[in-house]
Amino acid sequence: MFSKKIFLVIICLFVGINLFASHSTKKDKKPAPTLSVEQLNQLYDRGVKYWESGNGRNSFYTLDSLRKIDITSENALIKSKGMIYLAKCFYSQKNYRYTINYLNLALIFGKDILSTDERLSVYDMMITCHHETRNNSQENYFTQLKKSITDSIQNAKMQFQVDSLKKALEAQKNTPVATPENENPTDTQSTATTSTSNSNTNYILIISIAVAAIGILLFLLFRKGEGNTGKTNPVDIPKIDPSANKGSNALVEKIAKVELVFIRAEVLGEYGNKKTVVKIINDYNTQLPLIIKNLDDAITTNDNEPIINALSYLKPYLTAFGMSATLAMLNEVESEAPTEKTTKLLSRVFQIRNHIRRAHDETKALIEVLG
Repeated sequence: MFSKKIFLVIICLFVGINLFASHSTKKDKKPAPTLSVEQLNQLYDRGVKYWESGNGRNSFYTLDSLRKIDITSENALIKSKGMIYLAKCFYSQKNYRYTINYLNLALIFGKDILSTDERLSVYDMMITCHHETRNNSQENYFTQLKKSITDSIQNAKMQFQVDSLKKALEAQKNTPVATPENENPTDTQSTATTSTSNSNTNYILIISIAVAAIGILLFLLFRKGEGNTGKTNPVDIPKIDPSANKGSNALVEKIAKVELVFIRAEVLGEYGNKKTVVKIINDYNTQLPLIIKNLDDAITTNDNEPIINALSYLKPYLTAFGMSATLAMLNEVESEAPTEKTTKLLSRVFQIRNHIRRAHDETKALIEVLG
C-alpha cells in the first residue's frame, strides 16, 4: 500500500514538472521582432558610422546583421546596400574572398533593384577580385556583364541622338514661311533675297542633319552587325597528305621539340609538309582575334545561337591541331544549346576560349622552330 502511494506521488510530480516546463516554454516563445525599413536604414547608418570612426568590429557585426533579416520587397535594397558597403570595406583591405562573398549577396538581394551605377561598381570589384584570385572564368564572366551594360548605355545615347535629329528635321520641314501683306516692290525684292538666303541656309541645315542621322544609323547598324558570324569556315584547311609517313616523319620530330600542351605534334605532323603546317598556323593566328571578338560579342547577347555560330569557326583548326578534348567540349556545347540555358553553357565556352588562346601561344613557338 505504501509503495503504491509513493508510485502515485512520483507520477504526479512527473506530470506536474512537464506541465510547468511546457507552460514556461510557451511563455518564452515570443515572435521574432520585425524591423521596419526606417529601422533598417538606421542600422545601416550606424554600421557606416562605426566604420568611419575606425571601429571595424562593430561595423562588421552591425552591417552583417542585415544579412540575417528575412528579405522582403521593401527591405531588399537596404540589405543589398549593406552587403555592398561591407564588400567595399573588405575590398579596401584586399580581402578578396570576403569581398566576393558579400558582393554575391548584394547581387542576390538587389537582383532587380540595383541601379546601373551600383551594378557597374559591383562588377568592377568582382573583376578585380577574380583577377587577383586568378579565377579567369569568373573574371571573364563579369567583364562580359559589364561590357553588355556599357554597350547598352552607348547604344541608348546614340539612339537618343538619332531621335533628336529626326525631330529637328521634322520640325524644320513643318516650319511655315511667313508672307507679309502690303509690301512695296523694294521690300518685296529685299524679302525675296532674304527668303532665298534663309531657304539656302535651311537646306544646308536639313542636309547636315540628314547626313548626321544617316551616319549615326550606319554606325549603329555596324555595331549591331559586329560579332555576327556565319557558319562557313573562314578558311579551307588543307587535307592531310595520305602519302605522308604518319607519326614518325621528320616534321613530327621537329614539331615535338616545342613544349606543347594543347596542340598534338603527331596530329599536326600528319600533313607531312612544313609549308602546309606553317600556312595553317598563320591562318589560325590571323583569324583568332576576329574569332575571339565575335565569340565575346556573342556571349554578351546571352543567346545560344550566336555563340554556336562563333564557335563553329574553330572546328577545322581544333581538328588540324589535334585538340580533341577541346573539340569534344565544343560539340557538347553545340548539342546542348537547343535545350539548355546560356548560363549553363558559359563555363565550358570560357574554357574553350582559354584553350584557343593558349594554343595561340604554342603556335608562336612552333613558327620559330619551323621557320
